[in-house]
This record gives sequence, C-alpha cells and structure tokens, in this order.
Amino acid sequence: MCAKGADSRNFILGESDFFTAFNLVGVCAANTNVVVVSFSIEESHPHALLWGTCEDCTKYKYLYETQYIHYAAAGRSGGSDLVFRCELYPIGDDFDYLRNVAVYTIIQPTKDGKQVMPYDYRWGTGSMYFRTGHHTPVWYFDDKGIIHQPVSIGTLGKRERNNILHSRILSVPDDWLVCNGLILPDNYVDVGRFESIYGTCNRFRVYLSSTKSREEAMLARMAEYRGVMLEDIEARKVCGELSRQLFNTRDTRKLDATQRIMLAQQLRRQFKLAFRQLSTLVRLPETEIRTFVR
Repeated sequence: MCAKGADSRNFILGESDFFTAFNLVGVCAANTNVVVVSFSIEESHPHALLWGTCEDCTKYKYLYETQYIHYAAAGRSGGSDLVFRCELYPIGDDFDYLRNVAVYTIIQPTKDGKQVMPYDYRWGTGSMYFRTGHHTPVWYFDDKGIIHQPVSIGTLGKRERNNILHSRILSVPDDWLVCNGLILPDNYVDVGRFESIYGTCNRFRVYLSSTKSREEAMLARMAEYRGVMLEDIEARKVCGELSRQLFNTRDTRKLDATQRIMLAQQLRRQFKLAFRQLSTLVRLPETEIRTFVR
C-alpha cells in the first residue's frame, strides 16, 4: 500500500502529523484482519507492506485514508483541503518482486535524500529487522536523546489515550505499549514474516542496496497494475458505449451486480482503467472491483 506524492498533497505538514500517520498504522491493524509487515512514513506519502486478503487490505486502506483525513480536517489549519489517496498492489508468488517491494517500503527516506539510514529512521520500521543482541528501539528516545520506558496504553487517561489513537471509536488492546506518544510497532508488526522473505542477513543486505534496474522493473510492474486514469468525460463515454454494446443500455444504474462486474472486467481489459475509476463508473465498491477484476 502506498500513495503517490503528487496525488497526496499536504499529507505531512509538521511533527504532529507524523505522530498521527505513524500511530494510525497500528490503529488500523488492530481494527482489521491485516498484518503489517513493514512501513515508512514520509512527508508526501506512506509505504506499507501488508499481509491479508484483497478484501481485508482494501478495508485497511480505506480505514487509514478516512481516519487520517478526519484527523486533518478537524485538527489542523487547511485540513479540509487535504488530498490523500492510497493504492494497493498485489504481490503474488513472485519472491524476487516481493523482496524488492519489502525493502522498498523501508529505504524510501534514505533513497529520497534524507541524511538517515533506514535503521535510524524514526517514522518507519527499518530498525526492527535482522537485529542481533540487545538494542534500544529508536522510539524510546525523545528529541533530547533521553531514553523513556514504554507503558501500557490501558494505563493512560482517556484524553491522553484519544490523543494517541486519534479516534473515539477505534481502539487497540490495553496491553499495547506506547512510548513518547507513539504506539510501538512491536505490538503489531510481524518481524518474523519480513525476515522470512529474505531468509539470511546477507540476502537482506543485497536487496537493501538494490540496483536502479531492480527498482525500475518493480515500479514498472506497479504502474502496469495501477492502470490509467482517463478524464472523467472520456471515461464515462467509453463506459457508456461498452455498456451499450454488452447490455443494450448506457446507464450502468440499470445493470445488476453481475453485469456491472462484467462491465468492469471489460473496461479493465480493454482500457487498463484504474480500480478507483472503475468503481465510480460501474457504481460498485472498490472492494468488489479488486476482488473480481484483475
């Protein structure tokens, strides 16, 4: 799951936004059937590797989007102008692709020019993998370098708890640990699953220094799956014409659910339209589109 920086204007404007975006990764994990394997948060977009069904990951994506948008609209100046949209990309059984994607989710800050290595980046999980011996998690340090001990979120007062969760409805287990205002990723990130992707420290090291050609091949595959977004007028035109050819009507509201899925499948096959646009055109939830359309 990731968002294109150009499509997610004003995602992070200050440190409080980083705290919220970081904590919501865990909040959404606690309230869906999705396992978070790795992630990083940057000013323009988040990256996360999720494990779960297409339907569950889509629910996670929507929950993360809506919770962050609600936070921005209520808690910061100009929040109502936020544009924030994520996309999902299935991995499948291609282990080389999976290894490239997994490392991509944690090296973004360094790759994008920040003077920090993934294992020192506060807003990601790069510090969690292939560690030997004892180490102090980066989230235990405050801005002055003082180490704080984590506490159970269940021991916090209601206001402090709500400030961390950024929701009065969603919750996390009372025994989840927090430190310096952050829900610790140790509560929900599957470190073992990430490490099993590589198997050995040496293989992880190789992919950590991934070549430009590997990254370009991965991004090309993601772009192919994402599809294209036509202008709304043009998209409605091709949808209406194809619907007329298949079902003798341009009005998708007259189609039953099966016909709408068939229409979406043909639109995807012929025009490579993005899932978000298909959902709008055939008037079906994106969860259904992603389940039945490839």
